[in-house]
Amino acid sequence: MALAEETLQRVNRVLAFHASTKHTYESVRAGGEPLDWSTQPQRYRDFPDAPQTHLSTSILDITAGTLAIIEEGLQAVPESLLRPPQELKTLSTWLYLAYGRTHKDVGPGGEYWLRTCPSIGDLFPAEIYVAAFAVDGLEPGLYHYSPRNLTLARLRKGPEVLAVLKRGRPDLEFLKQVPAALLVSAIFCRSAWRYRERGYRCALADVGSVVQNLVAVGTGLGIQTLARLRVSESATRELIGVPPDAPFAEAESVLGMVIWADKAARPLEAEVCSPQPLPPLARQPLAPVIEPIPSILAVHADAVGGMGIRQVRPPLTELDPLPEDFPITHLPADDKPEAGRPLRDLLLKWRQAADFVERTISRDEFSRINRVAFRSGTHFPILPGGPHTGLVRAFWIVNSVVGIENGAWYYDAATDTWSVLRLGVFRKEAAYLALEQPLAGRAAAVCFMMVNLQVLMSQVGPDVYVAAHLEAGLAAQRIQLAAAALGLGARGISGYYDDEVKAFMGLERSGWEPLYGIAIGVPAAVVPSRSGVPPWVGQRKS
Repeated sequence: MALAEETLQRVNRVLAFHASTKHTYESVRAGGEPLDWSTQPQRYRDFPDAPQTHLSTSILDITAGTLAIIEEGLQAVPESLLRPPQELKTLSTWLYLAYGRTHKDVGPGGEYWLRTCPSIGDLFPAEIYVAAFAVDGLEPGLYHYSPRNLTLARLRKGPEVLAVLKRGRPDLEFLKQVPAALLVSAIFCRSAWRYRERGYRCALADVGSVVQNLVAVGTGLGIQTLARLRVSESATRELIGVPPDAPFAEAESVLGMVIWADKAARPLEAEVCSPQPLPPLARQPLAPVIEPIPSILAVHADAVGGMGIRQVRPPLTELDPLPEDFPITHLPADDKPEAGRPLRDLLLKWRQAADFVERTISRDEFSRINRVAFRSGTHFPILPGGPHTGLVRAFWIVNSVVGIENGAWYYDAATDTWSVLRLGVFRKEAAYLALEQPLAGRAAAVCFMMVNLQVLMSQVGPDVYVAAHLEAGLAAQRIQLAAAALGLGARGISGYYDDEVKAFMGLERSGWEPLYGIAIGVPAAVVPSRSGVPPWVGQRKS
């Protein structure tokens, strides 16, 4: 079905915004202002005047292996641990392991905490809200999760929360029968403080990673989860108390939802609620001064405002960037795939790789990471014909993988096959494409996730722009988890020369665009000196 003219205009504006955020050799050398750390938005949102519920500091164990959890779902969890108690301790564990604080780090702006889910630039734009309907020890309502205080701040009453989420959405009627739903939002000014307009893309990917962590931890706890990468913008905005005309400093949008989908032991007894809109909620400023970026508000309005939730199905979820007769090869799967490190232990102890050493990884490790990342399904509204990502495609620069020739490769997750694009030693090219970051040249392999924005948006609408970034973020987090589970390292690469990546992969005359990059390999034992970092790292790009 052809899109309406007004919708096509939105598509064109979103594509124009995307083009304006691309890095080029000239743009990164144009100079930027040094980061003013005194104006960095706080990494934490608090509601100090709201009633607070303290979360349990004693968390449950997750004994299943990380890789098995992602690949096999609840089948990897012992029967005795399925359907855990629908109580505050289970919820506390879920929230902490998915997005809790673990280690302190030191940067130019001072000390800060890392979390169980990495964030681009360690800016942590994502927030989690809990719509609690039937959790023992927690009065029904909408709560905001504070990783800093380990508390839930109660913002709304239970019946009105349920009514707003279900409004006009008969497919969400089942929410009245579940214990809770977790909403993941993005505060755009946090990422934009450092990355300007490109910070919008970074924030979307970060939310996707948090959604993936919530799904993995929930599954490991024995919870049946149901995730969505698209929710009603108007309903959730009203629910978290952000008015439609909120200024940039207060702009926040719910982008994903992970539902605790087990049947509630004691479902919420729905009440008749007033149709009156919920009032906005007061928020404390995140920084003394936050420079507005109107283009981010405009592109987000184009991407989600006024758009219905449209499903993306085959053939759009099966788009192939290579010609139909392009040669393919199969890499055999490991006969005895390991389950990987237990998820709880991994999340509490691991960090992103700060750098890599030039050592090889095995073909089995490399193949397993790809299968875990790209063949473990996706989430509504992306509905592919098989258990694989529907929008994102994986292109790799292989530097040192035993049993795979060095070069540029494409991994087709739908068929679990590989195609070689060009052979050669491309360590220098990998580093150059990643904004001249040496770590990409030292990595065993570097992945660039590509999406055909031109075709998808012209057929589905502008809202697929958000969904594509979210899917890239969840695939990136799967790579992070899989690499750590195998004793390797991974590091996200959000900055790269967009069009040069396309050209290197032979896609310069296509609608395929890179949305995210990530490097994997043997992690360096120590944090490297910043002497090898390009001079624009640490600048606020204009």
